[in-house]
Amino acid sequence: AGVSTQVIYDQLGYQTIDAVDWSGDAWYSNVVQCPDSVNFYEMDDERFVKSVWQKQLQQPKYDMVVFNFAINADKAKYFCQNLLKDESALLLAPINVQKDYWLRQTYYLLDRDCKILWSANDVGAWSVLFQPDVTQDTCQGIWCAPYNGFKKMK
Repeated sequence: AGVSTQVIYDQLGYQTIDAVDWSGDAWYSNVVQCPDSVNFYEMDDERFVKSVWQKQLQQPKYDMVVFNFAINADKAKYFCQNLLKDESALLLAPINVQKDYWLRQTYYLLDRDCKILWSANDVGAWSVLFQPDVTQDTCQGIWCAPYNGFKKMK
């Protein structure tokens, strides 16, 4: 969350940012100064939606949502339809090529209607492969519970 948030802030010019990561390791090791307009939530995306976003009287909508881990298409659709502000808002995410298949993703840039604006199957000579979504029961490998310390929301 730390490096990507800095790129979004410095390079893309977004000033008000809610950064969410279930592990604060990347944030705390990469963020030296944090502007007041940037909030970091050390929790997974599902906890953020349920315990922060949905509890606000006026649920904020976002200009951009970025996932730095693999997700299924249904999660991408939910975030596009519910958390993106308007027709110019964007979601950038590595989305599994098949539901719950964590070994290959396509990188997508989507609009609020889930229309594909850009995609990449390969980056250079490498296939797109991100760590799996730890909130999913089908998460597999060393990135997932019980190996990484993540505890699923009940």
